[in-house]
Amino acid sequence: MDFMYMLEILPEFLSLLHITVFIIIISAVLGLFFSVFVTIVRVKKIFILSRLMEMYISFARSVPIVLQLFLVYYAIPFLLSFIGINISDISAITATVVALTFYNAGYMSEVLRPAYLAVDRGQHEAADSLGYSPFKKLVRIIIPQVIPIALPGWGNAIVYLIHDTSLIFTIGVMDMMGYANTLISTTYGSNQIEIYLTIALIFWAICLTTDFIVRLLEKRMKRYGLNTFGS
Repeated sequence: MDFMYMLEILPEFLSLLHITVFIIIISAVLGLFFSVFVTIVRVKKIFILSRLMEMYISFARSVPIVLQLFLVYYAIPFLLSFIGINISDISAITATVVALTFYNAGYMSEVLRPAYLAVDRGQHEAADSLGYSPFKKLVRIIIPQVIPIALPGWGNAIVYLIHDTSLIFTIGVMDMMGYANTLISTTYGSNQIEIYLTIALIFWAICLTTDFIVRLLEKRMKRYGLNTFGS
């Protein structure tokens, strides 16, 4: 094991880390917003839309992420071309964000829905009896109770999202894994153990940081308590 070689290539991988972090953050944020929409549609049982969302979640959770990347980057532009929509010049990073957002939202909706349903029905009734508007009830009563329940699941979703970024090189994104494959090819497979171990340590550090942030948020939630009628 050549540890000096690992230290030598570490700065090269870290110089590409911002691409991975950017994709993780954007996909997580967009996925969260879309998952809220999906959750609302499912909870309210909006006609037809709720059935479509159920099908979407089933597809997003069943199809491997690498296939979803291929579908967004290759299949969707091809299919849209038949109806006169040309997105053949879509960038690999854009396709990656779309695919990961689609996948992450499907997973997150399965976290948010039970968290929403876990809020005591009396909280809803108390807010209605006080004349709260649906938006005010959501912001002041429901969300402060849903967040602590959903936070651990959201943390797991982010970790899965981090893992999934290790596959984005398959559609041409030159991230750490893409550079690793290029480096292994140009060096004819020498030091490939050191190369993959270096990347593994970087991903480990990212996941540890994510876990630390989620745990910190959980502690803050417990410290300040929940904004409910019963507290």
